[in-house]
Amino acid sequence: MPYPRKRVWIIGSVILAACVAVAGAGVAYTSGTSFCLSCHEMRVYQEEMRLSSHAADAKGQPIGCSQCHIPSGNVVRMLGAKAWLGVKDLWVHTTEGGTDLDRAAMQPIARRFTDDANCRACHQDLARNAKNDGPVSEVGRLAHENYEGKNGQARSGCVGCHRNLAHLPVFDERIPTNQKFAQKIKEIRP
Repeated sequence: MPYPRKRVWIIGSVILAACVAVAGAGVAYTSGTSFCLSCHEMRVYQEEMRLSSHAADAKGQPIGCSQCHIPSGNVVRMLGAKAWLGVKDLWVHTTEGGTDLDRAAMQPIARRFTDDANCRACHQDLARNAKNDGPVSEVGRLAHENYEGKNGQARSGCVGCHRNLAHLPVFDERIPTNQKFAQKIKEIRP
């Protein structure tokens, strides 16, 4: 005796809704900073972040990992980034033990998954400096106008120019614009 169609649709809809709810809860849980820091190799990033100019937002709230590293503008891109980065991080954690990470190799991947929309959520006015207490430099103004397509076409996004704002690997400490941040980092590194 076949099931009535109405019952099949109801049961199917309930199962689908349950799957969507569980998936949503999983995405929310794995997007939390506490989840990211549950792996010991990520703790170096926590310390660097704590000392950076990006430790807190304009309201004084701590900035979480997903605010920068998970694309926020597109659900498909967000899920793709979470899947790719999650599998990659899990692989490194289980096969290499997460020690002595090759941060130079990791930087291009991390930058690829740092959406401009995430940066622009806090930095909306590109004519103002990061502290919002004055205009950007002339070089900054020209670069931002290029980024906005006013005087040419930008070849890179925000993190193409603005590097090492929240994390500073040892090999980038030598760059003059990183000196203040590098000094703070040296105080915590063994």
